[in-house]
Amino acid sequence: MSDKGVKECSAGTVLFREGEEGDRMYVIKSGRVRLTKKVHDAQVVVEELSNGEFCGELAMLGTSERPVTAMVVEDASVIQVKSDQFEDMIRGNTDIALRMLKRLTQRLTRAQYRVSNLILRSDTARVLHQLRAEAKRETGNMEALTPVPDNLADVLAMEIGQLKRVLSKLVRDELITIDKRGYFQIIDPPAFDRYLQYLELHDRFGADGA
Repeated sequence: MSDKGVKECSAGTVLFREGEEGDRMYVIKSGRVRLTKKVHDAQVVVEELSNGEFCGELAMLGTSERPVTAMVVEDASVIQVKSDQFEDMIRGNTDIALRMLKRLTQRLTRAQYRVSNLILRSDTARVLHQLRAEAKRETGNMEALTPVPDNLADVLAMEIGQLKRVLSKLVRDELITIDKRGYFQIIDPPAFDRYLQYLELHDRFGADGA
């Protein structure tokens, strides 16, 4: 892909905002871009993108309004691809088309998961839900050592202090361990799942969650 459409963006630059109409997508050459969506009164992190990834492609596929906001969080170089260029690129390169289709499928799956997570009223349930997903995504094994994501509070739309309190409680209750590197481990997956199911049922049918 030609570099003539390259744009240099400093941290804090907004590539596009949720609700705006779009006529171009962006391919990230370097740096990091964060996608966020407004859920109630909070901005929830949908995804963070880096080298070789792209955003804004839905505007190329007939969705005029941007479903998310894209902000540069680490100085970035991005390639701007306008709608006519996009069509030529897809027609001329089936590998690019297949890669985008796979990426869109992954994003849809992840978005559906996060929406189901945010529906939970209990902070503890949301943390358990996300930790379970992180462990399975990294290794497929719930008992494997897995890094706690740096942006976990943003992903869960929680204050950092509240997230730390929930994690500390899970450690005290011997549901997880967290080592000095910031890696967590689910100690007893069946017990972990039972507690999560209990909190989910509480949210659905009963009193306030834990």
